[in-house]
Amino acid sequence: MKKIFAGLFLLLTSLSAQSQTAEEILAKYEAAVGGREKLEAIRYLEVAGTVKLAVMGNNIEMPLTLVREKGKLFRRQIGGIMGMGDSFTMLTDTSGCTFIPAPRNFGGGGGFDRGGGGGGGFGGGPQTSGEPTISRMKPEDITAQQYELDCAGAFGELVNFAAKGHTAQLVGTEKVSKVPCYKIKMTLKTGQVVTYFIDQQTSLVKQVEATGEMALNLTGFGPMMKAYGSRIGKDQKATLQIKEYKEFKGVQYPVKSILAFGPVESEVDNYNVTINEGLDEKWYHVK
Repeated sequence: MKKIFAGLFLLLTSLSAQSQTAEEILAKYEAAVGGREKLEAIRYLEVAGTVKLAVMGNNIEMPLTLVREKGKLFRRQIGGIMGMGDSFTMLTDTSGCTFIPAPRNFGGGGGFDRGGGGGGGFGGGPQTSGEPTISRMKPEDITAQQYELDCAGAFGELVNFAAKGHTAQLVGTEKVSKVPCYKIKMTLKTGQVVTYFIDQQTSLVKQVEATGEMALNLTGFGPMMKAYGSRIGKDQKATLQIKEYKEFKGVQYPVKSILAFGPVESEVDNYNVTINEGLDEKWYHVK
């Protein structure tokens, strides 16, 4: 009898989940994060954090800064390792570039190599000249990444998505770390596809997945890796799992996440989020 009731409960839960629409689920997400009006009122967003990862057997922690001005600026800057300076990707509504500082010469080999071994790493190609480099984005890449100029919280593309030209589809339910989630397939107006797993209880994003070129963008280091000549297979996947949120000025923002790209995992900790307090002029300049 208990098994029968348990089966009926699971069936009813499944039917209830499927009766939801993507629009209803994302409306609940907007409310859970802070409300559409508050999210769309964000003009300036600055996130300060750290990224921790294992490199060549060493655990490395680097500062990470993300800044946005709505519709005008996106910049992701990461602190240097092993004596290198900061690297960054910068995008506006009309241009974009990646800056890579002068690499150090490790072991007399002539510096970092830039090549693309198909696994998303930094091996297999010509070496750098030892000078800092600025790589300008191609027009098609600038267009494809305009969604980065959206300031409506951590996942701005989910907020009022239809008005922005994106489409959303509920493709089922799935557990993430034993948490029941709605699985939403989002197709951006530029054609990129991202999958969001939204907690059925809290209505917050629990996990984000992408493959191929969009996987590189999800890691946050896509333009930089491309500048080094890295290539990626169409089935290569990146996963961002949110472990913890914190409220900043009434907006829920991820503060602890795990980013997995192939066999590599890194921890991202955002310790401060500044909303609508303007941005330092330095973020608008390449040098």
